[in-house]
Amino acid sequence: MLRSPVLLPAFVCLWMLAACKGTIQDQADAEVEDAGTEDAGDPGSDPGADPGADPGADPGADPGADPGADPGIDAGADPGADPGMDAGGDGGQAGTVLFFEPFEDDDFESRGWYDAPRGELSDAEHIPGSTRSFQCYFEQGTSGCRGGTPGRHLFDESETVYLSYWIKYSADYVGSQRPYHPHEFHFVTNLDDRWVGPSTTHLTTYTEQVGGVVRIALQDSRNVDLACVLLNNDSFVGCNGDFDSYPFTEERSVCSCNGLVGDLDGRDCFPSNGGYYSARFWDSPEQMFTDDPGPRYKNDWHFIECYFQMTTIQDGVGVPDGTIRYWYDGELIIDHQHILMRTGAHPAMRFNQFLIAPYIGDGSPVDQIMWVDDLTVATGRR
Repeated sequence: MLRSPVLLPAFVCLWMLAACKGTIQDQADAEVEDAGTEDAGDPGSDPGADPGADPGADPGADPGADPGADPGIDAGADPGADPGMDAGGDGGQAGTVLFFEPFEDDDFESRGWYDAPRGELSDAEHIPGSTRSFQCYFEQGTSGCRGGTPGRHLFDESETVYLSYWIKYSADYVGSQRPYHPHEFHFVTNLDDRWVGPSTTHLTTYTEQVGGVVRIALQDSRNVDLACVLLNNDSFVGCNGDFDSYPFTEERSVCSCNGLVGDLDGRDCFPSNGGYYSARFWDSPEQMFTDDPGPRYKNDWHFIECYFQMTTIQDGVGVPDGTIRYWYDGELIIDHQHILMRTGAHPAMRFNQFLIAPYIGDGSPVDQIMWVDDLTVATGRR
């Protein structure tokens, strides 16, 4: 049995991540409180489904890029450069490409995407050497991309995953104007099925930015030991009356609700769908996507890289030696190497699915656009 997890102070509440519960398909009209209703159109969908972006919603508006947007490239980011250098990444080992998406045409299904794969493409906004990019147009009041998204993509199971992409936001992009959302990109694992709702899983990763601040997050709500739950205010439920002496086993959450092990920035645990939502996150120390022209201007193209490495298992116990890293235009800005991502209860947990799922739970406050180009998923930094 594990000793009781070391308790660390809570810095920020992550209640906002709970809004992302479910499959990408058929989400727009759902409400958070209805997340326990399985999607009738998808027998494999997660009953903890996300009332998130609806790739099926297409109001027929012009799919073209924002005519007022500046297609200029940030001087600090070279879209023609070879992103293959390691430069202090994942231990110096070159990664194997699992799949590459250039967004040159919308035949996403032929390239392995599923769950109603589609999405608007822009031929006005793209990096040099490309002719199109994926355009996520949030119309005011809507939660997802007009015209949908490429959806989900399975890949060979891996203990490590690396994500890279070019991204640009319209000059009027404001996100959710709340301390949470929009969600953008996720990895999930082989412990859940191919239709799982991304916010109620054995492990989901989040790669996004909130108000220009980069956020990396984890959620593993399906692992929570309901007999002893640590809440956001450091009170607890159950635990035989004493959290500190509760004999946790490996059948437990790694994120928040069953205690805090390893590196922590913010965390969240609260009742959800008959259980508890368990998550934690790490933010960049400063704003990385700014409103004013300069090296971090949001309306320029920026090259983003993110890396996740699973925890090792020793003598049947998960060791907090997992890694998360995030690079912005080649600069390493988030780097934590003491992360617990799995326990001995799930030694075979590996990443095997990627999702593009932009989502603003409360609805977009304005018309705004994000563009994504040349996305790569690999086993390590190339």
